[in-house]
Amino acid sequence: MSKRILVVDDSATMRDMLTQYLQTADYLVATASSRAQALEILKTERYDVIVTDLNMPEMDGFGLIQSISELDWDPGLIIVSHQDERALYSARELALAYSVNLLGVLTKPIDKGLLLSTLNDVASMRDTDKKGAETVLIESEFIRGLLTDGLAPVFQPKLNLKTRKVAGAEVFARWRAPGGGLLGAGAVLRIAEEKGFMDVLTYRMMELALEQQGRWHRQGQDVKIAINVSSENLRKEDFADIVLGLTDQFDVKPGMVRLELSESDFHVDERVPLEVLSKLKAAGVGLSLDDFGAGFASLVRLKTIPFDELIVDREFVGRALEDKMARIILESAIDLAHKLDLSCNCEGIEDTAHLKMVQDLGADTAQGYLIGKPMAPEEFLIWSEDFNDGVLTIPGLNIAE
Repeated sequence: MSKRILVVDDSATMRDMLTQYLQTADYLVATASSRAQALEILKTERYDVIVTDLNMPEMDGFGLIQSISELDWDPGLIIVSHQDERALYSARELALAYSVNLLGVLTKPIDKGLLLSTLNDVASMRDTDKKGAETVLIESEFIRGLLTDGLAPVFQPKLNLKTRKVAGAEVFARWRAPGGGLLGAGAVLRIAEEKGFMDVLTYRMMELALEQQGRWHRQGQDVKIAINVSSENLRKEDFADIVLGLTDQFDVKPGMVRLELSESDFHVDERVPLEVLSKLKAAGVGLSLDDFGAGFASLVRLKTIPFDELIVDREFVGRALEDKMARIILESAIDLAHKLDLSCNCEGIEDTAHLKMVQDLGADTAQGYLIGKPMAPEEFLIWSEDFNDGVLTIPGLNIAE
């Protein structure tokens, strides 16, 4: 059966050309001239592959990548663009971060042979009725990789908007695929959840992240790191002892570590989490309530659990420029954090307009692809030094007062 392909490009000429290329290879092709039109089509039709331009007036392909990650099936993605290599690299990283099945990134003008070979080379493309992680990362590979070098932490900068200095980094999981390259966090998390390895995954991530943090410390670079933990971890009464044991093992001060807990994780029994988190807080570990606003958790938890940072869900940040309600929630969240003596971090800063908005609203810290993508340890250290030395600048960042 021929694969179904959706071409998304604001140029009618480009849509027609790509359609001709694909139809000659017996693909079934539909087209859309904008992200909005593509999303309307995807509400009722499933496609094996989506071919999209990065640069579209209504909303660029970066926004479409996020939307594709939220579909209930797993299409392949081919990005086409005339943008520079840096933009294309950012697109690759964004697709990786959202665990999108990226098949290739092609520069315009598009070579027909290269486009078709990109599709033909994906003989093992994931079926659209499967989740995909099982075919990309099987259990035996996952267990073996956890015990060896399969897990690869990457670090995304967090920027202090008050001092205009690097505030630290959030740690994300990547997986070294057997054939080379890295898989995004989605593939890792899916199999960990399905096979009951979330505890093991979290502990291994902590071990690798704190080991790197200790290595940086010995090099004279102190970097605060933020690590995501789950409700499964919070159910374990010895979780605090494990975390503090790792900080001691790698000679990391507890105050240099921050744990991010998703708002949705507090559907579990709070008695154990409260005891565990209170012990961590007493030792100096920072605690953040992540994805605030996504699940509208009870505000009482901000009083009963010793958080010191509130992280606004990226959805509200992303929509706040055009959606009045989202902006009200964003502004209220920042104000609420400050009234409760919490700092407020805004995620998902993808362009200068979003950065200006969260600065004007008084957010304390921010992170996103405009500021910096998730990076390998050595790359993060170079980025951090260049930024703090003024060699690297971030577009739209206000000058420190």
